Amino acid sequence: MDRLKKANLLFLEDNEEFAKNTIQLLNLYFKKVYHTDSIKSAFKIIDDYKIDFIISDIKLKDGNGLDFIKTLRDTNDFTPTIVLSSYKDEKLLLQAIPLHVEAYELKPLSYEKFKNIINKIAKILEPKNIYIINNELTYNTKSKEIIYKSQNIKLTKKEISFVEYLIKKSPEIVTQDMIQVNVWESKIMSNSAIKNLILRLRKKVPTKFIINIGGVGYKLIS
Repeated sequence: MDRLKKANLLFLEDNEEFAKNTIQLLNLYFKKVYHTDSIKSAFKIIDDYKIDFIISDIKLKDGNGLDFIKTLRDTNDFTPTIVLSSYKDEKLLLQAIPLHVEAYELKPLSYEKFKNIINKIAKILEPKNIYIINNELTYNTKSKEIIYKSQNIKLTKKEISFVEYLIKKSPEIVTQDMIQVNVWESKIMSNSAIKNLILRLRKKVPTKFIINIGGVGYKLIS
């Protein structure tokens, strides 16, 4: 989430009440939030300021949000963008796909959905060698370390393989058989091996980040 504090967000929304409430929340996360209800004004903001991410409604004061994004892409501007819409319209969704948008979210936004959007933006804006596990933990794919509150936690070779496999499959649950094939490979994994591995990880990492789904397998706590 630290990356968001250095990021500028452009928010296009013509509903005054929704915009006011959403901006209050966005300001908690971003360095600067620029709001406009028009496409013309949005392009002026993009010309005048460095914009790191865009959230745009479909319906705007002077046109369609998807048309705005298309024009933006035609100028070779591929700033990451999330589309908001009050319409569950398959035609609009199909129009959004070739525009390389990061997500198409329906309004109204619950607080849970809003937090999911913030987490998605944080992951997109983080350096590519950093994977956000949750609000407290990240994983550096280059140094092969878990980072907890600026503390770098070194992992063994087997712990690295296990954590990276959980990340690769997240948010899916990984079964014992999947772990056997992808982490232990040709070696035989005893019944207690995975439990001992997770026990060691829990001792190393001060916060819980792996959950055991009884009788099924394991997954990351995001």
